[in-house]
Amino acid sequence: MTIRSLWKRRHWLGRGGLPDGGRRGTLEERILLRALQDLAGAGRGVVYDVSRTDRPLRLPLSPVYLEGSDSWRRFLHTRRALDDGQLTLLVSLRQLPEDERRLVVDWGTSYANTFLLVEPGEPGCDLSDPNSPVSLEVSDLCRRAAEHEPPVAEAALERWTAQTALGERLRELYGHWVWWDEPLPGGRSRHEPLRLAGPADTLSMHLLPLLYERFPQPAFDIALAELQQTERELFGGTVAGARSVFRTRLGLPVLHDARAVDRAVRHLVNLGRMSVATGGADGVIYSSRNPVPADLPDEEFERLLLI
Repeated sequence: MTIRSLWKRRHWLGRGGLPDGGRRGTLEERILLRALQDLAGAGRGVVYDVSRTDRPLRLPLSPVYLEGSDSWRRFLHTRRALDDGQLTLLVSLRQLPEDERRLVVDWGTSYANTFLLVEPGEPGCDLSDPNSPVSLEVSDLCRRAAEHEPPVAEAALERWTAQTALGERLRELYGHWVWWDEPLPGGRSRHEPLRLAGPADTLSMHLLPLLYERFPQPAFDIALAELQQTERELFGGTVAGARSVFRTRLGLPVLHDARAVDRAVRHLVNLGRMSVATGGADGVIYSSRNPVPADLPDEEFERLLLI
C-alpha cells in the first residue's frame, strides 16, 4: 500500500478529499492515512511509504550522493514541508535497517533531530508492500472502516478510526520509537516499545513521557558541556540560538522542551564553563563570579549573548 502525503489536522479534507500533497489516492490509502493520523494523535506527521525495492541506496565511494527512486524523491518533497524545527512524527510503514533509518531521518534535512521515527513493532509488518499478508489484511479493514466514516464536519473533530477494527489492528502493529544514542557517525539506533491499549491511546501520549524519561535535564547539561569543549565554534549569538544545535544534530538529546537548553546554559554559566552578556557598551557579563540571577525571567535570559 502506498501513501505519499503528510498531514496537518486542519488540512484534512475528509470523505473524498485530498490529503496534503495533492494526489488523489485509493479509498484504502485515504482511510489508512486518516487511521495513522488518528493513531498518532498529533497535528503534524509524515508517512514513510517507500518499499524495500524502492529504498534509497548510497552510491559506491560517495558519502553524500544516493540512488533514489521516484517514491523516495516524493517522500523527500513531503518531508521537506515539515522540516521546520518543530517536533514531527515520522511513521514508517515497515521496520527499517540501520542505514535506511539514518537516511530517512538525517539525509537532506535541516532539523534531523526533530523527526520522531516510529516503526511497526512486528518485524514482518510491511504495509508498503501491497501483497504482504499484513497489508492485505489492513486493506480489507480500511474498506470496512470506510463504511462507518462520518460526515466531513464530524470527522474533523474526532479520531473516528480509533473505534474501528482498523484502529485496533494498528494499535497492535505500532510500534517502536527509534532514537540514536549519540551523534553520527558513531551513534547507533535504539528503540523503545510503545504499547497502546484502548481507543483513547495514541503514539503521542506515549512518546512524550518517554522523551522526558530518555532525555531529562542532566542529559542536556552533559551534552552542552561536551559540545562546549569540543565544538565551541557552534555557539554564538543568543542563548536561544544554542537550541538549534540540538534540533539539527541527530543523536543529541531530543529538544522536547525548548527551555532545556537555556537551563543547561544557565548551569554552565554559573559553573564558570560559559559566559553570557546583555550586550551594549555598558553590558553586564554573567559568569561564575557574577552568576545569573535566579529570578531573571526566561524571556530575558534567552536574549542574552553567548561569549
